[in-house]
Amino acid sequence: MRARGPVGLMALLFAVGACGKDVRLGYNTQSTDTDASSSGGDAQAACRITGCSGKIYACGDCLDNDGDGLIDAFDPECLGPCDNTEDSYFGGIPGQNNAVCKQDCYFDQDTGSGNDDCHWSQKCDVLSVAPNYPPSGDAQCSFDSATTIPGTAATCAELATQQSAACGQACLPLTPNGCDCFGCCELPARSGHYVWIGSTASGVGSCDPAHLDDATLCKPCTPVKSCFNECTSCEICAGQTAVSSSCVTGTELQCPTGARACGLRGLDPCPNLEYCVSGCCVPAPG
Repeated sequence: MRARGPVGLMALLFAVGACGKDVRLGYNTQSTDTDASSSGGDAQAACRITGCSGKIYACGDCLDNDGDGLIDAFDPECLGPCDNTEDSYFGGIPGQNNAVCKQDCYFDQDTGSGNDDCHWSQKCDVLSVAPNYPPSGDAQCSFDSATTIPGTAATCAELATQQSAACGQACLPLTPNGCDCFGCCELPARSGHYVWIGSTASGVGSCDPAHLDDATLCKPCTPVKSCFNECTSCEICAGQTAVSSSCVTGTELQCPTGARACGLRGLDPCPNLEYCVSGCCVPAPG
């Protein structure tokens, strides 16, 4: 992880239950306290309803929307408050994936508009060839290294090497460990296997933990290294619920200056208008 993220995590167990002070790395707490329970963890724990630019979505509403006994931050398919599906990795909020091929920050509230100054096109992905054209699945996004990307004069090669400072500041803090800014994530963690969490089948988000090896449902992608949040050996990666057993000797969470550590049993929730991503509190989007 660049600029943030825990390196050497506490020797503490993660609760698998409701959100609140027992929040798993990579997720959020915020605003209104309410009691919520889960069969997988503490009988009762405070859950704070979490907003995304003034909207409440499934991964921030303190409800077990998919009926798996895991609420919001403790559900591994939830990747933050700007996530409206608990049964897959797909974001599913209005405004996401609304531009053919063109991508901007996947983890904020409006993928496709480019207002965070993150720029990418799935036409730049060398995997986007016939017959399936992953990750988009759309022949319009056929690989073309010389493509013109709306909103920028940069080439595919230039964007793969460097995104703007504004993009890094706006999107990287929201991006889970093991993902790039455009929703290409290493799943399972540290496997070297990258899938696009925006994958759909018949218009419905299709990539979930049970189908990571199915390229028709979890479409392969090439991560954009210029805007990639690496998951180091002692961090929680996207889709995980705990650190490696080899990391249990650490005593501190390492966060940027002024940022509060979060996400482990015994730590307070993030302040209002912030939420927890990969062990550190960051400002809520928008």
